[in-house]
Amino acid sequence: MTHAPSLSEDRPETQPDGGNDRVRPSRNQLYKTLWRWHFYAGLLVTPLLVLLAVTGGIYLFKPAYENWVYKDLRTVHAAEKAKPVPLAEQVDAVRKAKPEATIQSVTPPSDREHSTMVTLAAEGGGEWAPTVSVYVNPYDGKVLGSVDNAKTFMQKVRELHGNLLSGTIGDRLMELTASWAAILTFTGLYLWWRTRASRGRTGRRGLRRWHATVGAVLSVFLLALIATGLPWTGIWGQQLQKIITATKQQAPSAWDYKVSSTVPKTADRLTTNPDTSVPWAAEKLHVPNSQSTGEHAGHEGHAGHGEAATSHAAPGSLSIEQAVALAHRQHVPGKFTVTLPQGPKGVYTISGKSEADPAKQRTLFLDQYSGKVLASYGWPQYGLLSKLVEEGIALHQGERFGLPNLLVALGTCLAVIGMAVSGVVMWWRRRPTGKGLGAPRRAHDAKVTRSVALIMLILGVAMPLAGLSMLLILIVDRLLIRRLAPLRRFFG
Repeated sequence: MTHAPSLSEDRPETQPDGGNDRVRPSRNQLYKTLWRWHFYAGLLVTPLLVLLAVTGGIYLFKPAYENWVYKDLRTVHAAEKAKPVPLAEQVDAVRKAKPEATIQSVTPPSDREHSTMVTLAAEGGGEWAPTVSVYVNPYDGKVLGSVDNAKTFMQKVRELHGNLLSGTIGDRLMELTASWAAILTFTGLYLWWRTRASRGRTGRRGLRRWHATVGAVLSVFLLALIATGLPWTGIWGQQLQKIITATKQQAPSAWDYKVSSTVPKTADRLTTNPDTSVPWAAEKLHVPNSQSTGEHAGHEGHAGHGEAATSHAAPGSLSIEQAVALAHRQHVPGKFTVTLPQGPKGVYTISGKSEADPAKQRTLFLDQYSGKVLASYGWPQYGLLSKLVEEGIALHQGERFGLPNLLVALGTCLAVIGMAVSGVVMWWRRRPTGKGLGAPRRAHDAKVTRSVALIMLILGVAMPLAGLSMLLILIVDRLLIRRLAPLRRFFG
């Protein structure tokens, strides 16, 4: 995301390549046109781009921050020979503490030092985390406390990063910002390439050189962050899901498995708690039904410790201990979440995720009566595009390669902030003394204009919101700015 040199320094608008400009006038016109787009792209998205960088940099530390803030809830100290109480009893303790709540899922502790997390549905909790997490000491069954996931500091950071705390409108604005950030990067790379031989390491030239060089060096990382963040957005992400489905690059459909049920819902509706949801690649997979209760009347004895009342499963369903045992038997890796059956046709959903290693992801759907595996999705079943998205999410969150990954992501965020500030400083130094923005002048070569329009069309198709905004800008420019002298002088 580089920035062009200042008009007040060495007149790059008319002479970006010194004496060669007269020999290559079309190239100089291309430089002027892309610089103008780069200038206005920066003007359009810099504030929100800085917000994306700041919130993204903070969110990289979510696991460490929350493990520290909630350590009294998430960790326990048990005697060496202490045995955990049944999970059903732990869930019952939560039910007694929160009798009005609907229990969604249970995350058993992954080792002896961690508590059990029971996730409850909560009203008005926001788009991403309308849940409450209740923590239970697995060795005495006592409730340690709860956290409203919609009100945590990191949740607010995430919503700022994703939708400006304003739902769909904010999501679209952030997607537009990310799209224009990609355009800033591409145009900036060209401007850097044209001026890379220019001298000057101090003062205004030094700032310009720093801005351009840092932008060029980090462009790959910035584009990677943009590309791996777009799958979470509304329009671009939905289109990607459609492409993955159309090309059969997702995990296979539940219809590929022999089940006796219809398909009532998709996996992303099981729970929206970001700590317990299924992997991105499995979010749109159909969820099968358990078989009817009449066929499993003989399983009445499997429900233990009030499990049916606690989980909203039907009488005769398996206990949660049995579901967890089946998950271990199926080799679901690492820490996993058990989403409880909701109603007589509900299923146990076992979701194992590892942000650091997407290949360890696994999702199971178990018949709540027989324990039969109705469907099983894991890394081998994901299509190529789904695998790329999952790898990208791990990279975006700074977890795929541990500390080096986190430092690179954080460094990129800091560099974006630095380049945004330096771009504003450079414009401030070269701004005109009279009225106007001091934008680069228009190019008047029709061939170059058509070529740039074609480039922008391609980028606009790849990033629809950016394409729509380009069209709006061109309409306003053609119908208003060029026809009204005050606007023409102001915008250049």
